[in-house]
Amino acid sequence: MFREPCTISLPGDRYNLTCLRLPVRIRTQTGASHRQVGKLVIRGEKKAKAKKLLIIYLGDIMGTNTKKLGTLVDQIESGELVLPEIQRDFVWKRNNVLLLFDSLYRGLPIGYMLVWKAKTSVARRILEGNKKIKVGQSLDNFYGYLLDGQQRLTAIKLVKDGDDNYPLMFSLYPTNKDEPDEDRFSFMTRSNRNNPWYVSVSDIINNNINAIEIVDRLKEEAEDFDPVVDSNQVLASVTMLQGVMSYQIGVIEYEDDHYRKATELFIRFNSTGKKLKGTDLVSAELAITVPELVSQGINTTCTKFTPNFTFSNTFLIQCIVAVHTSKMNLKKPKDVWSGSDEKEIKQSWKKTEKGLGRVIEFLTGTVKWDSDSWLPSVNSIIPLIYLLAQKKFSKKDREMACKWLLSANFHAIFSGTVHSKLDKILRGLKREPSVQKLINLTKRDMGKVIPHHFETRRKSGGVMSLFISMLRNNNAKDWVTHTPLDGSVMGHNAELQIHHFFPKALLNDNGYRSDQINTFANYTIINKDTNIGISAEEPSSYIINLGIKKKDLQDQCIPLHKGLWNIENYDDFINERRKLLAKKANLFLKI
Repeated sequence: MFREPCTISLPGDRYNLTCLRLPVRIRTQTGASHRQVGKLVIRGEKKAKAKKLLIIYLGDIMGTNTKKLGTLVDQIESGELVLPEIQRDFVWKRNNVLLLFDSLYRGLPIGYMLVWKAKTSVARRILEGNKKIKVGQSLDNFYGYLLDGQQRLTAIKLVKDGDDNYPLMFSLYPTNKDEPDEDRFSFMTRSNRNNPWYVSVSDIINNNINAIEIVDRLKEEAEDFDPVVDSNQVLASVTMLQGVMSYQIGVIEYEDDHYRKATELFIRFNSTGKKLKGTDLVSAELAITVPELVSQGINTTCTKFTPNFTFSNTFLIQCIVAVHTSKMNLKKPKDVWSGSDEKEIKQSWKKTEKGLGRVIEFLTGTVKWDSDSWLPSVNSIIPLIYLLAQKKFSKKDREMACKWLLSANFHAIFSGTVHSKLDKILRGLKREPSVQKLINLTKRDMGKVIPHHFETRRKSGGVMSLFISMLRNNNAKDWVTHTPLDGSVMGHNAELQIHHFFPKALLNDNGYRSDQINTFANYTIINKDTNIGISAEEPSSYIINLGIKKKDLQDQCIPLHKGLWNIENYDDFINERRKLLAKKANLFLKI
């Protein structure tokens, strides 16, 4: 720790700060890539810039080191470097991965890593290759817990391992004439997969192929390869790429053995990067309060109901917060679990698991959604999990909850940022935990279904999810096989498909635009085999040829006036079906 007021100087601008309640004057260099560590109060006109450029070394408990990226990746694989339970999931997009390799290739700074060199073990995230260690056990031959750098190291490891989702490719020939080292990376596509001028980044950094072999391959396969002009360029490029795993990166090493201090450091250090969500911080606090609940309880439950239903860690954290506090206020993570002991929180998690299991049964049994692909907003089931964590629904409750869920998703009341809306609902349910109260709290956001709602082109979302539930609750059947449209039928071409009642080819031939063809009022649900058999026939023809029954058409809200089945009356058919869809939806929802 700083024992007295001091000045830290780096070339460049001057900033006035107070560090750990001691005055500190610091000079720093504009353009440096540093992060903030420690409790800082930054004063002066340029405090935002200072936050990005500053590193404070906290005496004996904080030091710096440099390591090769390849060494850090090896340490992850050997279990010498692991993720603590407080770490979040891998959240980077593919473009982030591409830009990281672009920076490494060009020798640009990618920021520091932060490693907590604990002496005794804490709960950890489960990674392939990591051996099981009991919490509190003394650690031997162990480097540390990675507090910052997970996204970068995970991205590098995924590419190095040749993960199917991250097939990064490298262009052997510069695509940017002005800046030869830029724009060299892209993900595998049909156009570059068999192009001899592109190589797999995984093959290069794993030394599966060397530069000489690549040049020899280009001589044989690339007609435009000039050995005199291109050989040295290719050799230099491949050598630079091979050097990525030898990239020297700065590592800040924190050696205090206090878990809460390490967690606070994790939160502060990450606050200037890809900002942590409120649920990430709440999860970190939960990991401190109840060790292993996140890693062995919540994270395991994410895939408990796969393949049909898979939930994120973020969602389940929100669920336990709702059940435990009857609120959804994540602005102050420490306050969420304050005043609760380990036993109370574990009990809340058991109730949350029970509520989730009951919701899955409700979704599949009552709403007739056989997978989460029909669930437009996962946030919409949080109030139901809250209620079902306390008691089962009666038959009447199930019916009301079904109509509420379908209406809530149809009107998209849980789209976008919903924490404040959920908070208001949960506070209301705390006073009166019932489905009727839930309906009363949200009725202003929902109303009658009108024909205009079916002008959408979308094949998913609240409109389709309501339609699927209507079909399945009416025991709708396929038009030819007469098998149920509930997703339970398996076999050759048995999967469900969206069929255009007026086939696309027919409408295209008659001059209709894409937006007129692809509209919800022209969608029906049948199995693949039946869809293939219809081809491009006019409805007035294929309905008779296939012997489609009146009830099967009624279940799909098809107008029965035969004149509307002719191509010249397509616009009238669309208008009439929208009215019929709205009418039957309101009857189904009892609005």
